[in-house]
Amino acid sequence: MEEGKVYKLYIEGYDINGLGVAKQDGIIVFVSRALQGEVVLAKITNLHKKYAFAITTKVLDCSMDRMISPCPYYEGCGGCDLLHLQYKVECKIKEDKVRTSFKKICHLENFKLNPIIKNKHILGYRNKVLMPFGYDSDDNVVYGFYEKLSHDLISIDKCEISNHYVNDLIEFVRRFVSVMHIRIYNEQDYTGIFRGVMVRNNYKNEMMLVLITTQPYDFSRFIEYIESDFPLVQSIYLNINDKQTNVMLSDTYIHLYGKESLTETILGLKFNVSAASFMQVNHDACEKMYLEAFRMAELNEHMNVIDAFCGMGSITLNIAKQVQHVYGIEIVPEAIANANLNKELNGISNATFICGACEDEIKKLSHQGQIDCIFFDPPRKGCEESFLSVVAEMKIPKIIYISCNIATACRDINYLISKNYEVKEVTPIDLFSKTSHVESICQLSLRTEV
Repeated sequence: MEEGKVYKLYIEGYDINGLGVAKQDGIIVFVSRALQGEVVLAKITNLHKKYAFAITTKVLDCSMDRMISPCPYYEGCGGCDLLHLQYKVECKIKEDKVRTSFKKICHLENFKLNPIIKNKHILGYRNKVLMPFGYDSDDNVVYGFYEKLSHDLISIDKCEISNHYVNDLIEFVRRFVSVMHIRIYNEQDYTGIFRGVMVRNNYKNEMMLVLITTQPYDFSRFIEYIESDFPLVQSIYLNINDKQTNVMLSDTYIHLYGKESLTETILGLKFNVSAASFMQVNHDACEKMYLEAFRMAELNEHMNVIDAFCGMGSITLNIAKQVQHVYGIEIVPEAIANANLNKELNGISNATFICGACEDEIKKLSHQGQIDCIFFDPPRKGCEESFLSVVAEMKIPKIIYISCNIATACRDINYLISKNYEVKEVTPIDLFSKTSHVESICQLSLRTEV
């Protein structure tokens, strides 16, 4: 087998990320955009001793599960990787990913894996988009996403998984930047002003626009146009990032227009969402996920609960409606300030928000009385072992672990299993349709000592 050479391959199955799996010359080949049962021509892109990666160049024998991608940029864009699959196949791959991860990392053969909670809207669901700008070969201003495993910008007109109002707004920004001859930031020589945009939208399609630049710029004329042409834009910020990096956003936000935050409704509660707030990108699936987590927790009015990594308090305050008291813990001061505003907005009195490291703060809460349940919804990197160790020492009876990264979640759950916890049930949720990412909820209970 040679790198760069094209081979005829039979696709035997899928890996955990939805890549087709084939065998050639004793080597396992992971083939992008190939379906189980197909015969394809595939070009080897990376070759290792026991495995290789390839990209499909032609389908010779097509599966009935293949669909025509609704996105014309699918071949190059690195955003979505499962647009070629029927949704039922995508859901099965994601269920298998969760099952396989628990088997390999947690060494669990038999556990209760519930059917995946499906996404009602598999396109147009994203409520947040971060879009870099650049130039095409003719020096025209363009925007898009980066090609997979590279920093080459793929120019697009719209993103199929984003809200269509957002797509229209980004195109309007592109035209303004082009007409006003605002130089686009160049990652190679660090010149230029305009890096790109971030756009959020809420359930009413109201939008917050963040214009990302390397230095201050007068957007007063732009705001005049927005006021007349885009009434759904409720808020505009300037984010200044002068660092010589390909990371787009900095911590510096300057409010330019309209409201300082958007209002989102989650399970009947209102939340102020700032430019820097973390919020799940799929509103409808997020509500389903929270309801499933609350079902697993069996919340009641006598319980005291901790919500670790609470962010702006969307889980915490929805828990508060059902329990005696809930404590939300977050290390980011701005997030705690946001959470307290949301607490006041909803008139909730039985929630306490604490700013600090989770492992330090939950120790202090052990002196407040029995904690009946703790929720985790950590970043992709998962939890620190020091935090998990404290949870285990406190012997909290029930843990609800929500994760967007099944590998780090299973690593942490495996540690908790070694500390006398057992997995009761797991539910996958499809928050990120047409991508290989899958969210999951795991319920763990402390084993009864004999």
